[in-house]
Amino acid sequence: MSESNAPTGAGERIANLDLLRGIAICAILPVNILVMGTVGDREGLTYPSHWDLNRILWCLEQILLEGPSRGLFTLLFGAGMALMLRRTEGDNPQVTPVDVWSRRCLALLALGVVQFAVFMWPGEILWTYGIAGLLLLAFRISRPRTLCIVAALLLLGLCGLRAWSTTNLVETYMGAPPAAAAKAAGHALTPAQQNSLDAVQASHDGLYPSATAVNAEIEQRTHFKSLLKWSTDGWIYRHLSVWSWPGVVECLSFMLIGVALYRLGILTGAASTRTYVLMALIGYGLGLPIRIAALAWLARTGFELDPTRLVLPVSAVRSFLYEPARLGVTLGHVALATLLFRWKVLGGATALRALGRTSLTTYSLQSILTSMLFYGFGWVGALSFTSLMLVSVAIWIVTAIASVLWLRRFSMGPAEWLIRAFAYGRGGLS
Repeated sequence: MSESNAPTGAGERIANLDLLRGIAICAILPVNILVMGTVGDREGLTYPSHWDLNRILWCLEQILLEGPSRGLFTLLFGAGMALMLRRTEGDNPQVTPVDVWSRRCLALLALGVVQFAVFMWPGEILWTYGIAGLLLLAFRISRPRTLCIVAALLLLGLCGLRAWSTTNLVETYMGAPPAAAAKAAGHALTPAQQNSLDAVQASHDGLYPSATAVNAEIEQRTHFKSLLKWSTDGWIYRHLSVWSWPGVVECLSFMLIGVALYRLGILTGAASTRTYVLMALIGYGLGLPIRIAALAWLARTGFELDPTRLVLPVSAVRSFLYEPARLGVTLGHVALATLLFRWKVLGGATALRALGRTSLTTYSLQSILTSMLFYGFGWVGALSFTSLMLVSVAIWIVTAIASVLWLRRFSMGPAEWLIRAFAYGRGGLS
């Protein structure tokens, strides 16, 4: 392999990209750990809900991390493709980087299978990234304006799909009160009425699971054979069902934006301070109010389902604005982190940059550690939301120390080595 086609060396790395990757890999854990460590839909919270520390931290997580953490990770994946394929552009384009990227995406598909089958994390994102990454190749030479237009069209379609899905769900829920009244009056229920009652009951059972249901799920997820089935079933639903494709489209749209931001110098830290300040003000200014308003709408029912207080247009608009809001907050995070790094507020950000350089290894290590804690040691379903956040912080510390120490000896993490060895056809930790 010619030197021009070799992977990026440690001395050529872009510090701001590593910083953002480190922040993204940390931010995604508090979101994922709720699926990893809880049973039902309670997410470590108590019901009936009240404003305790658990609920306050949950609201902050919902506003700042749920959605934007995944969005940031996906933007950076797109930037990674632009960085890797920069040699395919210009007067003397090379084909080899396209081949390398394709094999890298295939390797991600394989690692996605390892995540659910070995590390027991069915909510992994690597499979979806592998598919979206292959689709991303079609836009490898597109200009930033074209990339943003295509991304906007994809996101607009997702907004419509979310609004449509929510409309159907809310209509089903709103049919429950009259159905309950008809049942109390002794009238025979139509299939639609029975479906409404079943849907509301299922939602209630998720928030108020019986002791029998809780114990059954804990039992399932603390024995290997049943745990593997739980992980496999969850992975198949998330990644092989019809509803997995909106996730691919969502990832592709954010990857396109990531490529555009990389080419504009925004993700690399090369843009002006004024650009980042405006980006933070606009991103947070649009995204945060929408997300706060969405939470306020949930809070009016104590964060519980109350079919009598649902308003269909409000719920539909709230779902329609989910993607624009999370994109705004994601861009705000990018701008703020870059400014803090530029102004030396974060110092050298050694730990975060080390996590960024080993982000794939850290992602896998997060899955391994949580599987050990929740399934091996039996902590699943036993921790409050606050405790789960503390576990996340502890894992941040452990993985940061591991990354810093590892990079003192090697130039990349073991997972990065494996995927590069497959993509480039050679390996070697130096």
